[in-house]
Amino acid sequence: MNAAGKPVVIKLGSSVLAGPRGFADGVDRIARFLQDGRSVCVVVSATPGTTDGLWRDAHALAVVPRPRLLGSLLATGEQVSVSLLGIALAARGIESECLDVAQLDLRVEGDPLDAVPIGLSGTGLSAALGRAGVVVVPGFVGRDASGAIHVLGRGGSDLTALVIARTLGAECVLFKDVDGLYEADPKTQPGPMRRYVQANWEEVARVGGDVVQRKAIDFAREHRLEFAIVGPSGVGTQVGELAVRYARVAS
Repeated sequence: MNAAGKPVVIKLGSSVLAGPRGFADGVDRIARFLQDGRSVCVVVSATPGTTDGLWRDAHALAVVPRPRLLGSLLATGEQVSVSLLGIALAARGIESECLDVAQLDLRVEGDPLDAVPIGLSGTGLSAALGRAGVVVVPGFVGRDASGAIHVLGRGGSDLTALVIARTLGAECVLFKDVDGLYEADPKTQPGPMRRYVQANWEEVARVGGDVVQRKAIDFAREHRLEFAIVGPSGVGTQVGELAVRYARVAS
């Protein structure tokens, strides 16, 4: 991985995009890949609290909102993040193309609130990357055969990133607010613990449910996709068909 010139798909999660500083940090990450001669597809989540706020608003209006309408509503949070990151990139002089759910054309089926990806044409994405070098797309969302917007379930931007990476033959990096995968949640468990330097998909499925969406892990395992989970310090965990290795970390 990290081959010069190879495209990279990065996912910037909700916790990463916290306020103007979070978007600025996201631009810094993108700029480092560009400096290495990489084209970058950026998959963004909604900003912190946005999806939950939309969920509450819908349920204040209806005890059981129609799933298709609710899915369409929830998808708006990601599109706001697309535009905000595009604005932040432009302010730094970095050209990008910002796509919406229709332009991305990730095709899905099933539950409007927990849909399953079934297809993605990489032609438009590849062309956009060739033109701009950076393409920003909404995670978490797709469209069914009728064109209705569905969402991929909680944490679904992880799945979006992996689907795109498979389509483009790209490296995939999931940026999180923790430095990779640990034996337990470092936010709630006191004391030193081991961080995984690398792990296989089965191990990540066993311990990583709060870090990476389970559907995304299953997709990666099914398609033998490697990916990285990287935190604020720049260290993290490489996931794939790999032997489990740990690093001892201080409390």
